Amino acid sequence: MKPLFAHSLKVLLFALIAAVALSAQDSDPSVSPAAPEPKPAEKPAAPPAEAAPAKKGGKSSPAKADKSSEAGPSDAQLEKLATESEKEAKADDEAEEPKAETRAEKAAKAKADAEKAKAEAKAAKDEKKSAKKDKDKEGGSFRPDFRDQEIQDILKIFSKIIGKNIIADEKVKGKITVISPYKIPRSLAYPYLYSMLAIKGFGIVEENENLIRVVAIKDALAGSPLIYLGREEVKDTAIKSDLPVTQILPVYGGKPSRLSAILKRLTSANTDLVDYDDINMLIITGSLFEVNRLIRIANLIDYQGPPPECDEVKDPDCGKVRVEGSVHVYRLENMQAENVEATLKKVQLPVEPVAPPTAAPGSAPAPAVTQANTQKKPIDVIAHKETNSIIFVGTNDEFELVKSLIKRIDLQRQQVLLEVLIVEVGLDNTNEFGIDWLAGKQGGAQFNSTQIATRSGYITTTGQIDTSRPTTLPGLTLTFVNDSITNILGILNAHIGRSNFLVVSAPQVLTLDNQEAEINVGEDRPVQVNAISTAVGAISQSRSFEYRPVGVKLKFTPQVNKNRMVMLNLFQEVKSITSTDSNSGNPIIGKKDIKTFVRVQDGQTIVIGGLVSNDRRTDMKKVPILGDLPLLGYLFRRQGTTNKRTNLMVFITPHIVTNRAIADKVTEDQRQNQIKEYKRSTID
Repeated sequence: MKPLFAHSLKVLLFALIAAVALSAQDSDPSVSPAAPEPKPAEKPAAPPAEAAPAKKGGKSSPAKADKSSEAGPSDAQLEKLATESEKEAKADDEAEEPKAETRAEKAAKAKADAEKAKAEAKAAKDEKKSAKKDKDKEGGSFRPDFRDQEIQDILKIFSKIIGKNIIADEKVKGKITVISPYKIPRSLAYPYLYSMLAIKGFGIVEENENLIRVVAIKDALAGSPLIYLGREEVKDTAIKSDLPVTQILPVYGGKPSRLSAILKRLTSANTDLVDYDDINMLIITGSLFEVNRLIRIANLIDYQGPPPECDEVKDPDCGKVRVEGSVHVYRLENMQAENVEATLKKVQLPVEPVAPPTAAPGSAPAPAVTQANTQKKPIDVIAHKETNSIIFVGTNDEFELVKSLIKRIDLQRQQVLLEVLIVEVGLDNTNEFGIDWLAGKQGGAQFNSTQIATRSGYITTTGQIDTSRPTTLPGLTLTFVNDSITNILGILNAHIGRSNFLVVSAPQVLTLDNQEAEINVGEDRPVQVNAISTAVGAISQSRSFEYRPVGVKLKFTPQVNKNRMVMLNLFQEVKSITSTDSNSGNPIIGKKDIKTFVRVQDGQTIVIGGLVSNDRRTDMKKVPILGDLPLLGYLFRRQGTTNKRTNLMVFITPHIVTNRAIADKVTEDQRQNQIKEYKRSTID
């Protein structure tokens, strides 16, 4: 295209030069025209034309152009110039022709490459489609659409699809409805059949490559040939997720029966769990998916040793674990799991209200959901005693509510150390001593010419003795000057030899706030309840006995308030053998108890007493034989009556233990007091 344009331009320039030359000759007077003709007014002379292009696209010099314009080229020159221009154009065309052919070759080659790639893609697509057809041979895909159809008929259809013989148990009955708008490949027919039968409670047992049996799912699980051992999930990719497997699970943290009870509440009825406490094993049989899910839950609530991610000091929420968005495990720190479970089951969780349907045009609007008709449901929790954890089943939002509630009640409680001294005081010589009184450490109480409250109104409303109104009593001097039970015990021991004081018990017990504690100090005594005598040849007797407890029982429940006051719910019982029955020989057991509710300051000693008992005994002294004579026997025997009165007093001192330092101090004080008491008893 370019050479042709250049050639045309050259021809046009030569023609223009020729026209200028002819015009010049016509205007020269020396040249007469053959026949004069009238001419229109001539236009002004054109300026000198540009230099004609030289050969091969060059330009002529201005001098040459001027000369040509004066004389004008001849016909021979014009013909010569035209010939040369044609030769140049032809040469240029020949020079450009190889380049044009090269571009055409490239375009053709690109087109050929595109057609080749398209052909290769089509071949690959055809090959993939052919491979899929080979995989789904003998029928390809099918559409499992069954509307209220008998299981027996469905089994006939699937027998042809999977190419296996199917034997169905006589119990395999019922109808199944499956709605499937799309086809599925033949390779998925077998697991599809398993899922459909599982809905009706039936399972599949493979006898061999060509025969399967359809039985109840329990029988199918029992015949599962795949057995695994350990705590790891089954990762065998060759097993379908809905096929039955058996997992033998070792149990570390507790009894398998306890773990089995928890897992049964979190699985379907088609999964079988068998526990063996003797060997710490739990056997799980079910679908692969269900067995792996139970293994994950078991690993969270039953583990060997402390969990590696737990740090009780740095992370208070270390035991909190989420499982699959529906099962959550929260490990408690202070309270017992059984108590938290009982509390949470009494709480109702709100159920999200469902929006009412949109009313049709022209109908009455649907009623709005109000707070009054919002439904509630109980919290589904399980206590795991071995790990002191709470297992919650619900959504993540519900778990957040339950977790916040648990954190409010799972608090570190204070401890209370209770020192108790139980004393029995005989009132044989001091009848006035049998009084009801309650004394504290701050008021103080003394016997024998010192202060004690014995009249009405001397005990204040706070339980203290009003020492501003003293009176005197004869007898033993006993002073309470501080809150140490050990010092009180030492004072009593100093006078035991000269008085009727008897220290029944001096127990000490440490318990949590609002947690009942109990102390039993005593023994079981045999008591005859039946005797049978027979006289066949020889005298024989059969007796039966029961054991009755005797001793001291102390039960108390402390409650600590913010003012460090301790509310004590006390029950004190003393059982002892007072005498023996003359007829049966059985011991006569006396019982004394106190039940009260008092308020005590931390470290304050209180005395609860006034439980007076009367023991009336009749003694007879006589001369042998003569004392048994009728009438005259009164002269040889003497009969006397003795009254024994005792008063039971209980000295109580509570100590609030809030941290390790206080606990260490209380322990050291008790140790020093025991050492002093031991030295005192050694000297005596």
